[in-house]
Amino acid sequence: MKSMDHQIIELDAMMAAVKEKVNGSFDMVIGIERGGILPAYLASRWLDIPLASMKIRFRDEKHQPLTETPILVRGIQEDVQGKHILLVDDVGNSGATLRRAAEELKGAKITTLVISGNANISLFGPHNRCIRWPWDK
Repeated sequence: MKSMDHQIIELDAMMAAVKEKVNGSFDMVIGIERGGILPAYLASRWLDIPLASMKIRFRDEKHQPLTETPILVRGIQEDVQGKHILLVDDVGNSGATLRRAAEELKGAKITTLVISGNANISLFGPHNRCIRWPWDK
């Protein structure tokens, strides 16, 4: 693997980590757009449960904060009361985006998952830097 600040995660490795680390009984997977969509999709397929997404704006393409606190752009329509939700994002550095998403999911039991960083489940971490996706040049 390359250094952590320029780590490339291959799809096969991500799916293997999902299969190894994601278990339990969840009712739904919710991915935070954009970076959380791919790992959320993989988890949803692995667990064979519904997938939804929400959009929260916080960082720019260079991973710098755009605002002081994350802003909900689009929530979800599904009723999450009493459900166990797997909430997925790409990187969990400060936890601010995951906390903002969890605020919108009151009444649900939340388990967080990130590709890398700090969460209940971290596929490749924790560390405090962002992932360079293969399509980022």
